[in-house]
Amino acid sequence: MFEAHESTEGVHSFEAMASVPEARWPALQAELAEVLGWCHAWARARGAQAPVALEEGGEWDFDLQVTREWSEPLDVQFQPDGAEWQVRTLGGAHARCVATLVLSGHEAFAADFSERFLSE
Repeated sequence: MFEAHESTEGVHSFEAMASVPEARWPALQAELAEVLGWCHAWARARGAQAPVALEEGGEWDFDLQVTREWSEPLDVQFQPDGAEWQVRTLGGAHARCVATLVLSGHEAFAADFSERFLSE
């Protein structure tokens, strides 16, 4: 799911974030590859360099950040009499992969991207 934004300068951006268990990381990689592959193909079809920062004359650009986060489930109980917390670890730390993708582009890119990925 992408969230779309438009600046006053006519620059459009699309932001998406996903947080998946490590076992789903390959599926998330495939989704990211589909989106970025489409972007590169879009640029090649128009003879555009891909990607180039918009302020440097590019038609589209992207920023991808990926992290692996560890979490451990806790059993947390609040004791109102003493205003205290009782915290006990339940074990079994879990890894999650978090990916944030921001795409930006001019009107033609935004229109085609919206038609391909936002009209479903």
